[in-house]
Amino acid sequence: MVRLPLQCVLWGCLLSTVLLVSPTPCRKNQYQINNQCCDLCPPGERLTTDCTEGTQTKCSPCEQDEFSNTWNREPRCHQHKYCDPNLGLREWSKGTSETDTTCACQEGKHCSSHACERCTPHTSCPAGYGVKQMATEVSDTICEPCPDGFFSNTSSASESCQPWTSCEAQNLVVLRAGTNKTDVRCGSHDRKRVLLLIPVVLVALMTVLLVSVYIRKVIRRSGSKGEINTKRQDPVETEDLPGHNTAAPVQETLHGCQPVTQEDGKESRIAVQEHQ
Repeated sequence: MVRLPLQCVLWGCLLSTVLLVSPTPCRKNQYQINNQCCDLCPPGERLTTDCTEGTQTKCSPCEQDEFSNTWNREPRCHQHKYCDPNLGLREWSKGTSETDTTCACQEGKHCSSHACERCTPHTSCPAGYGVKQMATEVSDTICEPCPDGFFSNTSSASESCQPWTSCEAQNLVVLRAGTNKTDVRCGSHDRKRVLLLIPVVLVALMTVLLVSVYIRKVIRRSGSKGEINTKRQDPVETEDLPGHNTAAPVQETLHGCQPVTQEDGKESRIAVQEHQ
């Protein structure tokens, strides 16, 4: 009866002793090799040689354009990131032996992915739309249509919709209403009257011009018909008037190969010698 409790006490002491022993004897910033704890190389350096029983760990500083940002046992340092301008990237901060180079997008561009390996241009909001949220280095522009009373007449990646001009505040009247793409046009009362009279005057001038053209065409047609009627009339016989030459026409004939003159209406004969 007494042996069981004593055995339990002995086993309990044994187990507690085993559990209290640390499974890893190496300290922080150390690593174990060949049953020996060696110091890790600090940031900015790389491992050259592991430690031995009589020597410490040997480390070397990272070369130019290389870095190491943690305690390590790596034989090589990491290469600095290259910000390729052909991909729309630019160098934000230059790398050191302990930090990497930081890249960012060029002005007017944003990252096309979470890793920001390349950049794309910001979207421009067209006319009739304004910028709701401007683009950042990691997000694109957010556009929204201009509501009633606002307008945008340009394509921009930074301008929001602008309110219409208040004509009443300037003691003016609205000459032309605004739209989502154009502003209100203001003017004085006299100018508004003049603008209203302009179309009336233009209509009157056009009417007068058309009437005058029509009248000219009618006159020309009437004149043409009169000339045609005159040409179609019979010729008028000429009466004998005092002083008018009433002599009968003279007719020439040939007699014996000699010209002989004879007046019409008279009985005149030319003696012809008879040839015996």
